[in-house]
Amino acid sequence: MRASRGTSRSDSRSTSTRGDSPALTKHLSPRHKVWLNWDGLFLMGPNYLRFLAAVDDTGTIREGGREVGWSYRTCLNRLRRMEQALGRPVLVTSRGGKTGGGARLTPEARRFVKIFSEWQEEVARLSRIAFGRAVRRQGER
Repeated sequence: MRASRGTSRSDSRSTSTRGDSPALTKHLSPRHKVWLNWDGLFLMGPNYLRFLAAVDDTGTIREGGREVGWSYRTCLNRLRRMEQALGRPVLVTSRGGKTGGGARLTPEARRFVKIFSEWQEEVARLSRIAFGRAVRRQGER
């Protein structure tokens, strides 16, 4: 649960009547978490999306992990989990050394990132619409 920003619990309570929808929507907002499964196994959620996008941007697993607050070991474990679910690599890597090494998403992983990102945005948009309708319906009672 996300903490409120700079307000006490009593400040965030609505004193409105049941029919006062604008006061409700000032304080309430829909939140949800979505994820993708592959053949019934967890594949990726929002943090995996952020991690893969960060690896794509930075070109390294370590820097991608820093972007999401994961240790290098955690990154490797999460990648292994995804690869086990898919049965194939998620990243193409090259070892470090003088050339610096690096990592880039496979075409399939890049496609998953795009699909998940667009889907997540659409779910959030539709959720806001449905939430607004539910609030308005309750105001009509």
